Amino acid sequence: MKKDNSYSFQSKKGMEVTFEELHIRHINLLIDIKNKELNNWFFKMAIINTFDDLKIFLNNLKKNKNKCIIAIYGNEIIGYLNIFPLNKKETCLKISKPKLINSKCSLTDKQLTLGLIKKSISIKEIKTSSWIINSDINNIDLISNSRELGFQPLGEIILWDGSDLNKPKNQNTNAYTLINEFQNINKQNILKIVNFIRSNQSPLIRNILDFDQVDILKRNNSKSGALIYENSVLCTILKDINYQNEEIYTLTISRYWDERFNSILKEFIKRFFEKSPVSYLKTYKENSQLNVFLEEFNIKEKNQEIILIRNTIIKNEAKQVNIINQSLESIFGKLSPQGNAYPSPFPLKTK
Repeated sequence: MKKDNSYSFQSKKGMEVTFEELHIRHINLLIDIKNKELNNWFFKMAIINTFDDLKIFLNNLKKNKNKCIIAIYGNEIIGYLNIFPLNKKETCLKISKPKLINSKCSLTDKQLTLGLIKKSISIKEIKTSSWIINSDINNIDLISNSRELGFQPLGEIILWDGSDLNKPKNQNTNAYTLINEFQNINKQNILKIVNFIRSNQSPLIRNILDFDQVDILKRNNSKSGALIYENSVLCTILKDINYQNEEIYTLTISRYWDERFNSILKEFIKRFFEKSPVSYLKTYKENSQLNVFLEEFNIKEKNQEIILIRNTIIKNEAKQVNIINQSLESIFGKLSPQGNAYPSPFPLKTK
C-alpha cells in the first residue's frame, strides 16, 4: 500500500518504481534480504519510521475527541452515534442523534436507541459532568428515550433560514457604513467577546457548557465574529460545534438591545447569509425579542429542537432535602410552566 507522500517513476523496461519511507508494512520485502547487517539496519529504521508515524497519529487523535458507538447484530452494524466534548475541559459531552440502519434484528428501535445512549453515558472522563442531546421538537421517541435515561429538558432552540434575504432589496447605506464595525475574533477582543456571551447566557447554560477563551476561538472562522460599536459588543455569531454536518451558527444579542441598532443588525445578518457556505442561525426560544425581530426581517424558521441534559450536579442537588420536592422548573430556573409537556420517562397507566 502506498503512502500519500510516495511517488513513482516509470523505468525503461516499463515497470513502475515507487519511492516511500521504509515502514513495518514493508516487512515482506525485508524477509528475502540475505545481508544480515543490512537487514538488521532496515528493521531498525522501519520500526523508527513506524513509531514516528504513530506519534503523529496519536497526537492528532488527542485533538479529535470524537468517539463512535455502534450497535452490532451478527456481523452487521445496525445503529450508531457520535460522542464529542463541547469544551476543552471535557466537562460536557455531546451525544449525536442515534442513526438506526434497517435490519432484521429482533430489537425494537426504542431498545436500540436506549442501548446506544446508555453506552454513550457510560464512556466518560473523571471530569465529565454533563451530557447533551439535541432532538427535533417532534421526535417524541428520542425525547422519551432520553428522559428514561435521566435526561431533562434544558430549553428549546430555533434554527433560521435566511436564503430569501439574498433577493435584491434597497440597501440602507447608513447601516452599511456602521456594519464595518464587524470584527473577527482575535486575541485583542476575545476577552470582551467571552464576557459578552457569558453575560447573555442563562446561569444554568453557562455552567453546563463551561466555555473558556480557547473554546470560543475554536468556533472562530470567516463567518464568525462580533459587531462591536463604540467599544461595546452588540452581538456575536459563532460556529456551533453541536452540529457536525451542518453549518449552524449561534446568534447572541445583548439583553439590553437598543432598537435604534435594528438597521445595523439587519445588515449584519444579511451579510452573514450572503457569505458561503449556506448556513443557518440558531437562537434560544426564550429570547422572544430576537426571534420576533428575525420573523419580521423575513427570515424563515427551519426547525425547532429541544436540548436535553443529563447532569450529575443537578442530580445530586435534586437529592438534597431542601429541594427534593421542588418542580423541575424550579431546579432548572428557566423553563416556563406554560411550555410544551415533554414526554415523561415513565408512561402513564391507563385504566
